[in-house]
Amino acid sequence: MINTLQLRNISKSFSGVKALTDVSFTIYGGQVQCLVGENGAGKSTIIKILAGFYKPDQGGEIVIDNEPVAFSSPRDSQNHGIAVIHQELLLVPHLTVAENISLGHWPKNNRKLVNWKDVEKRAEEALKMLGANIDPNAIVSSLSTGEQQLVEIARSLSRETRVLILDEPTASLSESETQRLMQIVKNLRDKGMAIMYVSHRLEEVFELADMITVFRDGKLVQSATKKEITPNNIVRLMVGRDVSLERTRKPVHGKKVLEVRNLTRKGAIENISFDLHEGEILGVGGLVGAGRTEIFRCLFGVDPIDTGEVIINGQKVNIKSPQDAIKHGIGFVTEDRKTQGLVLNASVKDNASISILNNIKRFGFIDQNREKEIVQSYKEQLRIKTPSLETAVNSLSGGNQQKVVLARWLATHPKILLLDEPTRGVDVGARAEIQAMIENLVAQGLAIIIISSDLMELLALSDRIIVMREGRNVAELKDDKITKEEVIKFATGADAS
Repeated sequence: MINTLQLRNISKSFSGVKALTDVSFTIYGGQVQCLVGENGAGKSTIIKILAGFYKPDQGGEIVIDNEPVAFSSPRDSQNHGIAVIHQELLLVPHLTVAENISLGHWPKNNRKLVNWKDVEKRAEEALKMLGANIDPNAIVSSLSTGEQQLVEIARSLSRETRVLILDEPTASLSESETQRLMQIVKNLRDKGMAIMYVSHRLEEVFELADMITVFRDGKLVQSATKKEITPNNIVRLMVGRDVSLERTRKPVHGKKVLEVRNLTRKGAIENISFDLHEGEILGVGGLVGAGRTEIFRCLFGVDPIDTGEVIINGQKVNIKSPQDAIKHGIGFVTEDRKTQGLVLNASVKDNASISILNNIKRFGFIDQNREKEIVQSYKEQLRIKTPSLETAVNSLSGGNQQKVVLARWLATHPKILLLDEPTRGVDVGARAEIQAMIENLVAQGLAIIIISSDLMELLALSDRIIVMREGRNVAELKDDKITKEEVIKFATGADAS
């Protein structure tokens, strides 16, 4: 293990544009150093410098246990005991767990051939260190995302890692997988490992961090212990202005706008029933695979239902397609904006207006002035940061991409908005802005149903929560029953034990 890893006066420029400016901080063995900041603040550049992908500008240095080091490649960084677990996992899906753990570092026998017994033994030992009950001979593609992440960590431990860097490790994990990973991080810290943890989720940061380092615009603006700083202070430091994380809206529910009765799609959901009112946020809790997204897909006409009724404003409706859903005032922000929500190579304008093109035609042609006017109004309302409306949406940050998706559906003037993981993969500042927008929309009378694997977000936003388990609605929580413990109890089946 190491005592210290220091970054001294680290700067990095790309084509004359500074991504990092004079950054200095120290990571200690036996501590978790959490890095927070908006997308583009410099966190990823720090990671890539430590991983050996980038070299710092002249004048900056990396020092391990008082010895300056220079990395000329990722292998060089790994040889100094630094391992990075990226948000996008770097495993080979068709190989076994054991093969992935030894990939590139094969144990050899006397004849210089791969020693397959040692391959399996190495995997068993690394997985045991994590307390992970994973078969070394399992094919990686058969594992859950959380299990695959543990395999990646096990691989790093098998290579005498001294500094573990985790980049948004819980972005795609369920609540139970997140809790397991966080316990592993604590265990590794207690064994003396130096850990750098990058996350947009402040509740994780405050649970894990010994030190919190805040970045803004490529500069380190503050390092502090979690006792010396609050979540609101962190957001203010990150975005350069006050952004409240506290709930300000008082629930005022209007008339019933949606009634779902015994909604069933075989193999997905069964006998789902609930109501939704104007000015209300209904949360949907549950584990990954419990049927949450399947409800949205049925309500939006993506998937057909087998039995059940959908009633909007007192009238039974038959929704067989997304076009039917839009006609009845439903909008749907999907969980994966990049593959299901956006045309990445198209412009901000084209992405935001695609849902209303039929409504802004004159004599069979799109009224381009009206199109620009509408998109510009949502750009201002949602504070979308983009050089122009013609900018390709793939050049925007995750938070601004998500705002473009929101703009698309708000332009249809929906009465009911389905939000599936609306803040996944966005930074803390954008998360707070999107959550505030959701609150404002509901205050204006919109009815919203939200799915979020971020349990604290679900609790903070929801007026009521229905909990899904194995395709069924097993509980409805309201008032003082809206707690983390209650959601987990029903989602995991602990209520039945």
